[in-house]
Amino acid sequence: MARRDAFTIDLFKDYQPAPVVDRFSDEQVKAWSMAGRLAKAIALTMEESGLTREEIAAQMSEITKSSVSKATLDAYSSQAREQNQIPAVRLAALIAITGDARAFNVLLEEAGLIVVPKKFEALLKRERARELREQLEREERAADAQWRANR
Repeated sequence: MARRDAFTIDLFKDYQPAPVVDRFSDEQVKAWSMAGRLAKAIALTMEESGLTREEIAAQMSEITKSSVSKATLDAYSSQAREQNQIPAVRLAALIAITGDARAFNVLLEEAGLIVVPKKFEALLKRERARELREQLEREERAADAQWRANR
């Protein structure tokens, strides 16, 4: 049994790597319905953006080429007004403005999907290629075994 050196500092003891997928905690977006969870996520996204709702509305109007007001954003972020759900194009504009994709992840969670930063796309392709290669190697070994068995 190895003894731990009490005089050496463990540099990684408190290290927590940054999450690959940004998400709100379940408590932050707890609601009775998907629409309610999304409304909470939109409210938090705007609140944490450092921008006013007026600034966000102006930028969204510019991006979507449609009129978006502060009152519209208030409706999108209100659980009491679930009938006023944000259209996908406006949600994408909100995320482009704030740089915060967590609202998308709230929306996609039910479908078993996530938003991953584009910088990880090459890594995902590599892992998918490895999975396919391993599958082909298993099939090749099975075919070899069947060939040897039938000789």
